[in-house]
Amino acid sequence: MLSSAGLAAARRVLTSSGAAASWPQFSGLAARALVLRLAAPSVRTINFSASMRSPAAKASASKSTKSTTTKPKSSATKKSTTKKTAKPKAKKPAKKPVKKKAAAKKPKAAKKKVLTDEQKERLEIRKLRQMALLKGPTFLPESAWSVYMVDNMRGGTGGDALGDKVRALSTSFKNLPEAEKERLTAIGNSNKIANQEAKKKWIESFPPEAIYTANLARRRLARKTDKSKLYLLHDERLPHRGGSGFNLYVKEHFNQSGADSATDAMRTMSERWKSLSSDEKAPYVKEATEQNKASGEKVKDLRKKGELYWKEKLASPSPA
Repeated sequence: MLSSAGLAAARRVLTSSGAAASWPQFSGLAARALVLRLAAPSVRTINFSASMRSPAAKASASKSTKSTTTKPKSSATKKSTTKKTAKPKAKKPAKKPVKKKAAAKKPKAAKKKVLTDEQKERLEIRKLRQMALLKGPTFLPESAWSVYMVDNMRGGTGGDALGDKVRALSTSFKNLPEAEKERLTAIGNSNKIANQEAKKKWIESFPPEAIYTANLARRRLARKTDKSKLYLLHDERLPHRGGSGFNLYVKEHFNQSGADSATDAMRTMSERWKSLSSDEKAPYVKEATEQNKASGEKVKDLRKKGELYWKEKLASPSPA
């Protein structure tokens, strides 16, 4: 089947050459048109017949297309296209009212418990026991009997009473040979030396003001508990009071008394001191006064430091 282009070409041949054109010419033109159609299938076909029939219609059609393409858009449509629709503003979340914190109520001061005199006395004794440093190092037995008892106390049956054990050991100790007792005595003497070294090391582990206040506490504790025996801590770092002029005189002339006993020597020194004149006693009295003044200042300093030491020590929690 011929295309529109082929038909138009055939129609031109017929009109130009007349109705008497030969059939071979017509068939040749038709075949050429078919070949062109098959060779370029993507080319848009042109309606030759329509253009040839009415050229004026072609011009009017082109004018109509131009008028439609060049027609300006209305201002209303332009504004509508260019103007963007305004987005609604997001509302800010309303601020929550900040609640004012209520002022913290001050805790009511606890009422102080009124202590009785007996309770106050117990608290003071407890404090003095802490300051007195009563818990010292563990000492070894120093006598032959204590050494023998410690060595043999662990023996015996579990059901024996303590009193029975001690009585049995006392009897057996008396029956010991002298050589065994001498051996036990030597052990006790060596233990005594070891105890002195351990005690000195323990005392020096504290500052001098702690030892000074510990001795004060021991004196007060002995008075409050009505104890006759008083054991003070000996520390070479503590200041020694010079005493009186008589004490200095005794120290200087004690070896010159010639007495057999200490009691006789003191009696002799006392008689000689009384026989001295005021000018002879003056150097000893003056030296004693200077020593007491210097030691008194040291004692005041130790007392202040000791109070501060125990204030901090008793305020801090004791280790578990």
